[in-house]
Amino acid sequence: MGSTTAQSSKRTVTDDDISSLKSLLASTKAAVLTPQDASYAASIKRWSNAAEKPAGVVVVPTTADEVAVAVKFAADKGIDLAVKGGGHSTAGVSSTHGGLLIDLNTGMKRVDVDLDKKVFLIQGGAAWGDVDQAGVKHGLATVGGTVADTGVGGLTLGGGYGWLSGQRGLAIDNLVECTVVLATGEIKKASAQENPDLFWALQGAGQNFGVVTEFVLKAYDQGDVFAGMLMYPPTPENIEKVVKATNDLYTPDEHGKTKVAGRGAGGIAFARPPPAQGQVMLMAVVIYFGSEAEAKAQYKALYDIGPVVDTTATVAYPVINTVLAPPIGLRASMKGTAFTMPLRAGFVEEVRREYTAFTDGNDDTGISLVLFEVYDPSQVVAHDAGSFANRGWHLNGMVCPIWTKPEHDASCRQWARDLTALFKRELEDQAKQAGKGVDGGVGLKGNKGATMLYGNYDQYDEKSRDIFGDNYPRLQRLKAQYDPGNVFNKLFAVTPQA
Repeated sequence: MGSTTAQSSKRTVTDDDISSLKSLLASTKAAVLTPQDASYAASIKRWSNAAEKPAGVVVVPTTADEVAVAVKFAADKGIDLAVKGGGHSTAGVSSTHGGLLIDLNTGMKRVDVDLDKKVFLIQGGAAWGDVDQAGVKHGLATVGGTVADTGVGGLTLGGGYGWLSGQRGLAIDNLVECTVVLATGEIKKASAQENPDLFWALQGAGQNFGVVTEFVLKAYDQGDVFAGMLMYPPTPENIEKVVKATNDLYTPDEHGKTKVAGRGAGGIAFARPPPAQGQVMLMAVVIYFGSEAEAKAQYKALYDIGPVVDTTATVAYPVINTVLAPPIGLRASMKGTAFTMPLRAGFVEEVRREYTAFTDGNDDTGISLVLFEVYDPSQVVAHDAGSFANRGWHLNGMVCPIWTKPEHDASCRQWARDLTALFKRELEDQAKQAGKGVDGGVGLKGNKGATMLYGNYDQYDEKSRDIFGDNYPRLQRLKAQYDPGNVFNKLFAVTPQA
């Protein structure tokens, strides 16, 4: 059935493998690195130290053809294969212990803008910050992640929510074409017109089907944005007011419309922000695609509460993907969850108590974050592209413990499990009160049979069928066609079945 991180039956590399690989790539610009090479450490570096593993050998390609050589070599030899795009996954799925790592992030992160076709051409190792910077020069943007150092590849192939989702849907809804290296070493184009079955699979379950070396994404006109944080002491009174203001802005009416529509996005968070990581704060994230005057009128209720810190300002578009950026190089994990609007203030207060107790009880966890993401979901629901099965009126939450000491690994992940269990209970209670499943499904599954969890927010215990729902059988058939040897098996692995 598959799990978050498959237990691969593939083997590790040998000295003979490394020699053979160097010979195969000797006439190319690709680098082949071992632990003795100075550049090796940077290639296995990840956003979370807890996700790092010692690869047996690293290939740093510069072209799709070089990627193809490495993929085919691993497939033919039965070697465990991992691919690093942005290296942001905290589940370790872009790492391998002793296998072959393809590091796209070092040598394949170019972003070009085709102004005539109004698209981005993005190499597979680019991060969203690279896309933002390329686009802002031309007043353009696309649906990307909410943190600049997240990789384009992992986020897009898993669906891709971003601050622009309220206007443009998911990243996969704006995907025009992919160049993908298959397990055989073949390089194929995939689009709605060319290899459409493969394109469908890549739009949500892409990590199972190959290495995408180029993404073509639609570009949209985008000017400056009003964005930042409003911070409050986390008193029950303030929580009630922030929740009410957020509900008023983002709860869909009977026609599926929200007051803020696609012009606003943001969230509610609990954190201990810098500089001291001392006091727990209630934070309202404000993202508004309009003028400061319009934003302050729209979010008036949040300003009227009286934030003790206000970082909101008109900023260039790339800045909004730094609003929630945690530091790089610590130990971190993510556990996704879901909720529906309207939020219940008593539930948010319960989350605050759990966050405070956890971070009070361990001073190594002060940078941890709990986030309720809010936006208008109507455009996500309106599209139906690809194998992604988690569309709906529900929204995404994230529990992100961050710590420094390996001895806290287990307790931090368990806390994330425990806290997301509260979100699940709240959804179950809402379903019982409504007398029906959330989002037109049954219980906590949506109308496509998938558990309401965003796969890109690392899930510890869920199976592939939970994430892909009713799309799983079709994915199994396509897996048997494109990767029968299960070379690509790191994240929510699909079992091939003809």
